Amino acid sequence: MSNAFSPDTEYLKWFVELSRIPHESRNEKKLSDFLVSFARERGLDVTQDELGSVLIKKPGTKGMENAPAVILQGHMDMVCVKDEGVDFDFASDALRLVSDGDRLYAEGTTLGADNGIALAYILAVLDSSDIPHPPLEVVVTVQEEVGMGGAHAFDASLLTASSFINMDSEDEGVFCVSCAGGRRSQMHIPAVTADVATLEDHDAYSFRTITVGGLAGGHSGLEIIKERGNSNRLLARVLDDIRQKFPCRLVSLNGGTATNAIPKESSAVVLIKAADEDIRRELDAWTAVFRHELRGADGAGLTIALEEAPVSSVMLSSQTEANVLAASLLMPDGIVSMDMNITTQRLVESSNNFAMIRMEEGEIVLHCQTRSSVSSKKDAICRQIAVLGSMVGGRVEYFGDYPAWEYNPDSRLQTVFCRAYEELFHKTAKVEGIHAGLECGLFAEKFKKLGHDMDFIAFGPNVTGAHSTKETLSLSSAENTWKLLLDVLRRMGESA
Repeated sequence: MSNAFSPDTEYLKWFVELSRIPHESRNEKKLSDFLVSFARERGLDVTQDELGSVLIKKPGTKGMENAPAVILQGHMDMVCVKDEGVDFDFASDALRLVSDGDRLYAEGTTLGADNGIALAYILAVLDSSDIPHPPLEVVVTVQEEVGMGGAHAFDASLLTASSFINMDSEDEGVFCVSCAGGRRSQMHIPAVTADVATLEDHDAYSFRTITVGGLAGGHSGLEIIKERGNSNRLLARVLDDIRQKFPCRLVSLNGGTATNAIPKESSAVVLIKAADEDIRRELDAWTAVFRHELRGADGAGLTIALEEAPVSSVMLSSQTEANVLAASLLMPDGIVSMDMNITTQRLVESSNNFAMIRMEEGEIVLHCQTRSSVSSKKDAICRQIAVLGSMVGGRVEYFGDYPAWEYNPDSRLQTVFCRAYEELFHKTAKVEGIHAGLECGLFAEKFKKLGHDMDFIAFGPNVTGAHSTKETLSLSSAENTWKLLLDVLRRMGESA
């Protein structure tokens, strides 16, 4: 049975308080100002930057005043999604928190446990007078969910600590120790066209749409390891084969939906001289080939459709057609290398997602998302894309670069967290990396430029369904994570 949520711990009381304050990405001012007022009311040193990120400093408790300072870090913004038909305004309404046994969720909306639970823990620690801890430097950023703008802009020179605890992870007992950096690229290939009327015997040709679909898609970082089919690449293979077997010209093509999503459907309009049953026979053969290749991934649902297409007076020139298909066939895609240093998991080190194909005015644009936890390998993949672009008469632009957080095998925080977790709960802790971006990567880059050595770790309680209305916080896991945080702070303070 579900009930309106009544918190029974200090950190959950703060979570409820936070849920009453609007904090959608780029609309964090009320929460940012709340954090500033909270700190000032308690006589704590506080700084608010122009974007709204907040730094709060608290001295160590008695006997721990001279211990090395520790950074606690999270982000204040949340992804705001609501179910269809739900009457809710994220700019003014309090989240409707509901508990159901061990589950805490919000009625009809995202919960904001990503990353509100981190702020709740932080406020409970800062508000307490009897929780032992070393000197604390609390960093709460804005705009994490929309490009990590707060972390990009934060002045890391204000920080003196050498231990950085990020609290934006979502698996209890799994401690994150690295993340991938990323860069988006766009390959622009000139789209030179020719009149269909110039094609010999053009009246014998038909306009048809070929669509590769039925794939699972997914997050281009977290799910690239599942080796799911890329509809852009598969479509290019089909078109390359069809052109060799039938008189055929390419009119247009389009695929994918977002740079950070593995494309699951792509289509091309072709002008082809062949009977539909002959084309269908070839497409059926390719369907069988792809389903076999992807039988351990998402091949079961793959389809290749053939439909009539609207008549066009132009088609791509032979050279443009050759260029775009060569680029689509040769573009790096999927896993490039695996991480050989973190041995507790199968972790992708480097990858490239051939994400989208778009027909724009005068150009065909191929979009990619490159990721790697080793910056030089990210650069190498992007250089491959640039070289390929020059070979097909295109130009390549880059956007949205963010750095990696590389694994540190000598991390003291890793040792402290694993030992504390195993002694508290008699469970084996896991150490893992993530093939996606975290704010730790940006901060690691900042400290590197400052010549400031920093030890990082990321942790948090079990949160499922983040960024959706199914977002749920496990209350028992939240309690375990709270106990772990307090134990780690005690250990860090006593280590002086």
